[in-house]
Formats: sequence, C-alpha cells, structure tokens
Amino acid sequence: PTPAPSTLPPTMIHPTSSPISPSPSPSPVPECVAQSVLSCINDYSSYWPKCSPEQSKSNAGPGGYEFGQYCSLEWADALNRVLSDPVVDKCGDAEATQKFLAQVAYETGYYSTLYQPADGGAGLIHMIPGNWQLNAHDMDKLWPGHDYSGKATSMGKKFFQTADYGWRSVAAWFKSTNRVISGCGSDLFDQSYQTQTKCILSRVVDRDEAYSVVGRCMAAAATTSYAATDFSMSAPSPMPTQTPTSAAPTSTSASPTKTVGSACAPVFECGAEFSWCDNAKLVAFCSAGDASGQCPPTWCRQGLAEPEPEPEPEVVALQATAGRPKSKGQSFLGMALLQAGRVMERATELAWEELGEL
Repeated sequence: PTPAPSTLPPTMIHPTSSPISPSPSPSPVPECVAQSVLSCINDYSSYWPKCSPEQSKSNAGPGGYEFGQYCSLEWADALNRVLSDPVVDKCGDAEATQKFLAQVAYETGYYSTLYQPADGGAGLIHMIPGNWQLNAHDMDKLWPGHDYSGKATSMGKKFFQTADYGWRSVAAWFKSTNRVISGCGSDLFDQSYQTQTKCILSRVVDRDEAYSVVGRCMAAAATTSYAATDFSMSAPSPMPTQTPTSAAPTSTSASPTKTVGSACAPVFECGAEFSWCDNAKLVAFCSAGDASGQCPPTWCRQGLAEPEPEPEPEVVALQATAGRPKSKGQSFLGMALLQAGRVMERATELAWEELGEL
C-alpha cells in the first residue's frame, strides 16, 4: 500500500537534520559447538526422536514425554552465546564443553525432551518446579537486568523450553543453583564429570556412554574443521553405525585418557577409539601451538590436570529425579528418590532466603 503522507508541514522538518543511523547489526555468534555436533549426538540414539528438522529420523519416541527439536540452529546459537559469554567463558574448552553437552544429552533424551508431564519437571536438566524460581533468581544474579524471575513466573515450563532462556538456565544451575543438593554448591563447569552427575542427579551413576558419544561427535567435527591445518592426520575410517535398542547408559569405558606433559597437550590419546588419528602428529601439533603461544582449541588444552578421581559414594540429595526419562524397562535418567522431611524443610528455608532478596 502507498504510505500515508506526512501530517507535518514542511516548515517543521529541519533541513539540516542528520539521517538516523541504522541500528548496529548484532555481533555474529561464535561457533563454539557446531549445530551438526548436536545432531550427531542425537543421531546415535534409535530410541529417542530427532531434535532438529533436518534429521532423517522418524521414530516417535516413548510415551509420557513432550518432545521438541532442541538441537536446531536456534538452540545451537543460544548454546554458543552462553559458552562464549564472559560469565561462563568455556568456548574453546573442549573438555568442559564435552562434559556439559554429555550431561545435558543424558538429561534430555539426547536433546529431544525438556518436559515430562508425570512430575512437571522441565529444562535442559530435569528440574522440579520447586527449583524453578530459585534457578531464575540465580540467572538474574549472573545476568542482571533481564527479569528472568518475572519471565519464569509468567511463562512456567515454557521458560525452560525457550532457547534464549534454556541454556542460560542450565548454565545457572552449573554455576550456582546446584547448591540445593547436599555437598554441592561449586562451579560445576570446573568439576569432574562424576561430581557434575552427583550435583545434578543427587548421586553418581554411569553416564559414560553419553560422554563417549559427545566426544566422538566433537572429534568428527573437529577433523573437518582442522583438515587444512598443519596437523595432517590419517583420513578417518567410517564410523560404524550404532543402533542401540535402548538409550540407557551401558558403556563401562572410562573417559578418554589425557596426555599430561607439555603446557599445551592433547585432550585425548589416539588409540582404539580414535584409530583414525596419529598420536605422534597430534602431540607435535599441540607442541607447535604451544611454541607459538597459541594452544589450539578442540584438540589441545593448556595445562591439563591429572585424570579425574573415582566416582564418589551415593548421597541423599534435594533434586528430585522421579520424572527423569526412562528407557525400555531400565532407568535412563535416574530413579526416584524419597525426600525426607528435613530435606524438604531445608529446601523451603533456602528458597525463602534466596527469594527474600528480591
């Protein structure tokens, strides 16, 4: 349609007014994790449905869950914004990213479900409604000025099913909200994989399968990304198609062994699981980066620590796990915990203390 003529007389328009500058374009999202990595992780499971529209999977998934596509480009961009945010600052930290993605993959049926009607739990980690406001309050502390608490109140479960808030919510759990679990309260991004599990689920269970799947997908993506660098590895052999009958963690393999030595060292060693790479070339690649003052991300990491400790004993915890997704006849994301009255009282006290600061 033809625009309506201005109602202002010509004399009211300043002849020398400077044109209004267009709003600056938003900064491009750094690619800490490619969207294809998330799809690759989901493709591993023949039990859980797809998490992105471009995938060819057609299985509907088990009953009792609400499914969605939580590894789409929109969700990948939101993930990358969080990983590169100064509050989190883990973009380029392959080990921290692998642990983070593996925990969330385990909690969400490989990024396919963020809500279970049975208990009302929602989020990239299965968070009971009693912790929603506390988590949103923590988000406001970490990223002030956005009124996440108000949005969580008005949106309910949809708040945690929204890309802009979902990844920040789980990051806030990692940074702060995990204190609701007895013995926790640290920055989980810097903790061992087993400690992360305890401070999400309330006890240590075997989540190594998810960790290995994430590692393989990250390595496959990195192979493509680094094909043009001086690190000339042997061409990778085709990955065997994995069609497990259940998404339940069954692998007993430990996390990839990490080479400890130079200041900049590989995050894993070539071997049976990574037979496509040359370990000598990988070490040389990291050493060359160290000499130039730039430790290459994904493949290498500055100042690697010793291997992680053995899993800690089971503990009684606050975070309920009654509604975590379950696979065929076997618990996938945890079994129900009975919460003692004194633990629930402590949860109420903690919630009121925190929310009283608002």
